[in-house]
Amino acid sequence: MSRKTMAQLGFVDSMRPDEDEDLPASDAMSGVKRYYGKYRGTVLPTPDPDRRGRLMVEVADRDGPNVTGWARPCLPWAGLQMGSLIVPPPGSKVWVEFEQGLADYPIWVGCWWGSTAEAPTVAKASAPAMPIFALQTLLQHALVVTDTPYPPYLPTGGILIGNATACIAIDATGVRIFGPTVQVNGDPAGAAPAAAALLVTK
Repeated sequence: MSRKTMAQLGFVDSMRPDEDEDLPASDAMSGVKRYYGKYRGTVLPTPDPDRRGRLMVEVADRDGPNVTGWARPCLPWAGLQMGSLIVPPPGSKVWVEFEQGLADYPIWVGCWWGSTAEAPTVAKASAPAMPIFALQTLLQHALVVTDTPYPPYLPTGGILIGNATACIAIDATGVRIFGPTVQVNGDPAGAAPAAAALLVTK
């Protein structure tokens, strides 16, 4: 059986810029310096006014430190008014690439830690060889999902939501709540704890 090209199979596609871009045509790019591969960068304290997850990043290369234009995120999931949005704070270390190698079109594609001390503490509660899914903010608000033991709250694995003083553990045996005060069915507007249908204190 003879092999067919994508064009012969009727596949038609082309590289095109987003509606807010104006990439130069490929035949006009001769002599332009290209930057391929990943570059280490540091997030600058410039918030994105459009709230699209864009970052201003300082990238060091052989020419010295340089500040990118708006680096757009490479997201695993996005659509019309939906998607995942996780924006690293200023000072975070990120990996940067450039669309078609052009310095004017940066993309931040991920993050990295400079030392063990920078990694989330919740990820260190399980054995090193054990797989774990963990999210943790700078102020220690965390979500842990694991199929292996996560002592002391999840003896056989499960889901843990919490912070430094309180948490909710969910596993095959049920739901357990830990904290100095547990308020059930309280007023979401922040009424006094006495308004709760059930109030348990330590």
